[in-house]
Amino acid sequence: MVDKRVISAVVAIPILIFCLFFGKIIFKSGIVFVSAICIYEYINAYKKSNHPVIEVILILGFILISISIFLKIIPNVILPIIYIVVISSMAAPIFFKKYNVVSSALTITGFIYIVCFFSLLTLIRDNAKGGSYLIWIVFIIAWSCDTAAYYSGRFFGKRKLCPSVSPKKTVEGSIGGIIGSVIGIIIWALISKSVITINWSSLILLGIIGGIVSQLGDLSASLIKRYVGIKDYGNIMPGHGGLLDRFDSILFTVPIVYYYITIFMG
Repeated sequence: MVDKRVISAVVAIPILIFCLFFGKIIFKSGIVFVSAICIYEYINAYKKSNHPVIEVILILGFILISISIFLKIIPNVILPIIYIVVISSMAAPIFFKKYNVVSSALTITGFIYIVCFFSLLTLIRDNAKGGSYLIWIVFIIAWSCDTAAYYSGRFFGKRKLCPSVSPKKTVEGSIGGIIGSVIGIIIWALISKSVITINWSSLILLGIIGGIVSQLGDLSASLIKRYVGIKDYGNIMPGHGGLLDRFDSILFTVPIVYYYITIFMG
């Protein structure tokens, strides 16, 4: 029998490639759609806890960011929208007793972590200096790191990295993941050098930092799931869990790549 993870990958990867290459409305619509599902999974994860997410505020922030994505005004409005979400989230427990200060923190975290980080993908893809190539940096860093960490940990792993959060992860696997991230981004650079101007030293540094934050994203998601007592955020992707399970490491990588492009390629 074919593994469910393989089936999910066979279905999901062509869709992702299609959206990444064609960009514009298709890509933006895809980002908004994926963000909506991830928000649903995030809210649902905390429903049975003592600290429910303030759904109305998180959804309102999502709608405002989504409108801004299609109007191409994200850089001008993202901070004002964050401000609105922060003060609204902090004010909610004052007037509604079902929420508390932890609910405020979870709502703000979910908004920045999911909605804002996802929105930066559209800015990378719209970059006039090769957005269709640059967008792959995010996914290559995360995927290379994840794959290399898995096999490095499997064959060489001895010392546990953080057993209370993720018992199977090892120090050796983590180091292997960072090396994999660097190798992945070097391969991308060799393929893209005829289109993109490459600063090799800064690109290797990006691979190292990206490999670290990618793993932090994965571990942070594991920490949340352990806290609320769930195995996966959802089951939309058989063998993988929810969409948030698949994008946890990618989301942490997006801002690093965006600001790298802004500083070194802007």
